[in-house]
Amino acid sequence: MFVDLLGLDIQAIPASATSLDVEVVLERPYPDDMRFTAENVRLYCTPVINLFTVGADPVFVTQHETEYRVRARAEHGSLIDIYSVDGVEYFERGKRHEYVPFAAFRHRGGMLRHDMPERYYHTRMRRGPSGRFDTWLVLGGHAWEQTDSLPTETLTLAVTGTNGMLPRKALREAGITRMRGGFTNIGAVRNLTAPTLPVYPPTGDRYQWRVLSHLAPSYLSLLDAEILRGSLALYDWTDGELNARRINAITDVRHRPLTKLVKGGLMRGVEITVTLDSNRFAGEGDLDLFGSMLNRFLGLYATVNLYTKLVIVAMPTGRRIEWSETKGEGAPF
Repeated sequence: MFVDLLGLDIQAIPASATSLDVEVVLERPYPDDMRFTAENVRLYCTPVINLFTVGADPVFVTQHETEYRVRARAEHGSLIDIYSVDGVEYFERGKRHEYVPFAAFRHRGGMLRHDMPERYYHTRMRRGPSGRFDTWLVLGGHAWEQTDSLPTETLTLAVTGTNGMLPRKALREAGITRMRGGFTNIGAVRNLTAPTLPVYPPTGDRYQWRVLSHLAPSYLSLLDAEILRGSLALYDWTDGELNARRINAITDVRHRPLTKLVKGGLMRGVEITVTLDSNRFAGEGDLDLFGSMLNRFLGLYATVNLYTKLVIVAMPTGRRIEWSETKGEGAPF
């Protein structure tokens, strides 16, 4: 867990001071069976992710294909995987034009269809013959629906790359000791833990169709223990035992309607009570973190004119953990 200390008045600390005390007040007693020493606290730490901007080969669009494999330029080496396609551009008659992401829902359609761009793109991942995942660019739009004038153009891509499995295979603790320039106030770096394995989206078991079922979600469809477990498992790509234990700790889900007065009007809400088997978690902190994730997850599935309030009941002790009201944000897609 990473914590940022904010609001420290550095100017008020005397220049001759060699140390300072920060008092942390806990809301409840610290468990006696969990040891906590100075070794559990590390200063000047930050999470690091293996993502970086990389150049990609141009895509030569023909009238015979709508999908094109995205490749990093050869100058970057052969150990670069494409993490995301961030932009697609083409030039026509000296002017720059762009394909818009399909997920932005700016493609042609509806009352504003005549004002929308005629070209959009999205990406998909496939496992290649080598076992690595390849990223494919899929093109579409009104321009692709006119059989008499299919595009023949060259696309310039802006992509984000990653090294895939390489950091996990090649680096261990304290294996990262060099950094790129531009940091004037950092003398040295080293990693405290080994890089983790990359996580790729599932490609089988009709996974795409299961995700499509969440395009028009409702919190009511999640207020069942079995369905909620299945929905959470859909987004757990690690296929790990620990996450499976946490998800299967959900034993019961109940709800009741709520109302409150907001600026002279009534706002509807729902209180969701989830019962968890605390024996399936590593400790109270692990359970609280799972509850915070669940609170965020349920808030995403509530409509924008609804608020949710999550209550966790940890069994067998019966301890209750309540989160503050969360305003619905609508579908996460």
